[in-house]
Amino acid sequence: MRIFIRSLGILMILAAIVLFFWQDIREYFTDQVNDRLITAYQDGDDDVKLNPIETLVTGVEQDTKGINIGENMAGVLEIASADILEPLYYGPLTEEKLRNGVSMLEETDHLDMQNIPIAGHRVEGAGIRFNYIDRAEVGDEINLITRDETRVYKITEMFEVEPSEVSVLDQNEGDVQELTLVTCEDYNPDTLLFEKRLIVTAELVEAE
Repeated sequence: MRIFIRSLGILMILAAIVLFFWQDIREYFTDQVNDRLITAYQDGDDDVKLNPIETLVTGVEQDTKGINIGENMAGVLEIASADILEPLYYGPLTEEKLRNGVSMLEETDHLDMQNIPIAGHRVEGAGIRFNYIDRAEVGDEINLITRDETRVYKITEMFEVEPSEVSVLDQNEGDVQELTLVTCEDYNPDTLLFEKRLIVTAELVEAE
């Protein structure tokens, strides 16, 4: 009985430590998974298989073959000033893709559009996805890295809109290509909803 009580006490202490550091643990494992996905993408691989601990901690979803990056991954989105380095997936936007990285919105969206829309979650307490995007500033660079090239964009605007405001996603043929990044803003604890959307626009300045 004494051994049981002691073991139970140790387990409770370990559980408390895990809960206290949970967001740090989640951020660490997510960074490791991101690195694996990005490296595999750059190496030309099609699938990445995660172990059970990685899937449990990160919430990243996979099928029996793993995560398909050959068909689903469009590139890598990097904003150094906001500590963002995320896998970018083709649309349609799904909760699975938002758990696995950031994503274009519609199935028909592609990298040759004039206005490329990209959505990402804000993950409270963890420096992953778009959580630190508000650390970026107008004039900062955004890199969109594909298997063929690196496109460099410069942030032109950062502003809030109502969730129903979709004109920011309009295509303006003939204009310089741009990214429109979309994430949640202004969380209301009373309604448990984000009442605004943060929009970050960036114009293409270089492709190499």
